[in-house]
Amino acid sequence: MKGVIVARAQALAWRVRDSRLCWGDLADLVRPVVQPGRPAGDPLARLGVRADELGAGDGTIRLVGATRYLNDARVAVTHSIDDTTPEVRVCLDVLDTYGIKATVFVSTGVPAIARLWPRLRRAARDGHEVGAHSRRHPCRTPETLAFCFRAMSRYELDGSRRDILEHTDQSHVWTWAYPCGNCADRRFAQRKVALAGYLVARVYPGERHDRHLVPDLKTYDANPFAARYTQAVQNGYTTTDGVAVSGRTNVKALNEKFDEVYAAGGIYSFISHPQWIEYGPNGFYERHLAHVGGRDDAWYVPMGPLYAYRVLRAQTSVVSLTGKGARARFAVVNRLDPRIYNGSVTLEFHTTASVCVIARGSELPERAPAPVDRWDGEYVRRTDERLWLTIRPNTVVEFR
Repeated sequence: MKGVIVARAQALAWRVRDSRLCWGDLADLVRPVVQPGRPAGDPLARLGVRADELGAGDGTIRLVGATRYLNDARVAVTHSIDDTTPEVRVCLDVLDTYGIKATVFVSTGVPAIARLWPRLRRAARDGHEVGAHSRRHPCRTPETLAFCFRAMSRYELDGSRRDILEHTDQSHVWTWAYPCGNCADRRFAQRKVALAGYLVARVYPGERHDRHLVPDLKTYDANPFAARYTQAVQNGYTTTDGVAVSGRTNVKALNEKFDEVYAAGGIYSFISHPQWIEYGPNGFYERHLAHVGGRDDAWYVPMGPLYAYRVLRAQTSVVSLTGKGARARFAVVNRLDPRIYNGSVTLEFHTTASVCVIARGSELPERAPAPVDRWDGEYVRRTDERLWLTIRPNTVVEFR
């Protein structure tokens, strides 16, 4: 009996060591979740705005409000691709051809990642996002509570984020994807994702019952730590234990689902695994990208910056200031960490005057009709008496 107890204790100790659990994983069960880093102090004071500058301009320029998407786009398009496979490089090249921006979910502790880092660094500079898919891609069917506690460790959550920041120029890692969709429905797992500093976590629901094909989300998910998507665009495949999983490759059906979201002015979120795609202009994937891409009234944005925009839009204030020689001046401010919330917001104004807009001492360029494929640009767009200002917050803007 004593030998059995010792053997079980040794097996438990081995599992703990192998999972890289630490005391912090226990502390996380009770540690409060707070919004990632908020700079101290008054944002107006940080801009040098004095109390006697609060006021209004000449009344010819009126704020309407922040737009739902950047540049008042009709629809937001966000794509995510999963897994650390050689096909990631090919997939990114194809996405760049069609102007689609993606979140690339990679597992940073698997051997294949070494050859992908150069391409991922370039992708991040080009407006894609590198998202965390753990370090070792732990996967189990059926999942258990013990498995989820080990799989959702600081080693996997915090470690994969640190690896991405070390190997790319990203200021933050906004997005997590649950490996194999495991543990996404468990509250403690969602809480661990929030504690690790992620803003959103994407699920992969019920692949063995084809629930992963069309979760049919057409806007932001009410629970960002178990965020669904609109549809999958990929071939079928067989799991490691021999289960055949369906794909979704009918171009007519794929395009019609996008058209449905586009007509409603929603968010079209689609996912693919690069290793389960047939590439080429006649294949289902590129034919769908050709239908979705290149639209002047669409915002092509990775998943993390898209969810960050929702927070930016809600927590950014516009304060009227006295003119000081301008027709109107406004302070655009928030209390968010600019390393995490590093995007722009779009503000709509009504103006009967012909004006130029100045920020940080320079006139902002006027944007011609074109697809929006960045989240941090600064420019203006106008039609008749409507003017849309896309600006990074914590800035004073002048209308002259």
